[in-house]
Amino acid sequence: MSQSPTPYIYADNAATTPLSPVALDAMMPYLTSTFGNPSGIHRIARDAARALEAARRDVASCLGANADEVYFTSGGSESDNWVLRAAVARFRDLWGSKTPVRVITSAVEHHAILHCCRALERSGVEVTYLPVDNQGFVSADDLDRTLTELERADASEHEAPAAALVSVMLANNEVGTIEDIASLAAVAHSHGVPFHTDAVQAVGHIPIDVHELGVDALSLSGHKFHGPRGVGALYLRDGFSLPPLIEGGAQERGERAGTENVAGIVGMAAALKTCVDNLDERRAHVAQLRDRLVAGIVGAVDDVRPTGPSDPYRRLPSIASFICHDVDGELLVMLLDRAGVAAATGSACSTGSTDPSHVVTALGVTDRSWNRGTLRLSLADDITDADVDLLIERVTAIIKRARTMSAMSQISL
Repeated sequence: MSQSPTPYIYADNAATTPLSPVALDAMMPYLTSTFGNPSGIHRIARDAARALEAARRDVASCLGANADEVYFTSGGSESDNWVLRAAVARFRDLWGSKTPVRVITSAVEHHAILHCCRALERSGVEVTYLPVDNQGFVSADDLDRTLTELERADASEHEAPAAALVSVMLANNEVGTIEDIASLAAVAHSHGVPFHTDAVQAVGHIPIDVHELGVDALSLSGHKFHGPRGVGALYLRDGFSLPPLIEGGAQERGERAGTENVAGIVGMAAALKTCVDNLDERRAHVAQLRDRLVAGIVGAVDDVRPTGPSDPYRRLPSIASFICHDVDGELLVMLLDRAGVAAATGSACSTGSTDPSHVVTALGVTDRSWNRGTLRLSLADDITDADVDLLIERVTAIIKRARTMSAMSQISL
């Protein structure tokens, strides 16, 4: 079996990041000697409880929140499902089962949101999927128009808000678009509707202050910023209460049952604090090399287009995304792996699907000769100029090879 060239370049950090040494060191005591259940009352349990609350304060501080507004979960998908399902339950409790329940989201959300919305639709919830422009931006005017139309339709029936929740992601996981969440949240609130943002891809990569964003709820996941997998959090603004998703014990102030993953939570907090402490310098470094990578690839291969915002300040610093004409994206990623590059066609959560990316399709790329050839390179914090040179060399060569192989397979058919 042939070996991949060295060095092997991991350019799939939007899928998951390696655990940082700082996070691992912080976790070790809670995987070994300080193993207590934080709900207990003896000294080992109290040590675990103190670590849990210190981590809660650290995560809250990184978000501009108060500690009692942060609830620990198993990750972004749980946090997203919690807020969506609980907002629907809260609305039904407040307004009764005969009042129409609606959720508004966007067409480019992560599957944790979209699949949960599909499940809610099967239970009778009406879901509106807001369109995006060709760079992935949701329009505040579209949201305002949608809520106004729903209010007019209901004007003679009841006084309930037009929707139980608006949920729009802060930054897109495939093309890196950073939404104007503050404007969208302000529109939702002007109609009396609470606002949630899936910030899983954004936390640890761009500055975040929940009060500046004006959101009622925010989801995050530790493994996207060098914390461990299987741990995340949900911010719930003080005064915005939701029923629990998981019933059982009294953990997380009675809002999320289940013994807390203390080691994972401590590691997540340590990783996030490290990311936030040097965020501006790291963000500028990665963005500059990302721009050079995009220019190098587009300049070297015909019929390759970057996707996402043209303004580099309105996209995540680490994500370079493309569509490649007459290229099969899955083939491209497999060939890149053999050539020493870990990349993705889009969201890691949709691997195995042969359908075009729902994000790229929502951008208006409906021609299958283009939307089947998606490529996402998501860069590490410590990316170097030498890494970018190798990426440009390997990626451009493999796009050309994949295009030839794709053409040959079509001829054989």
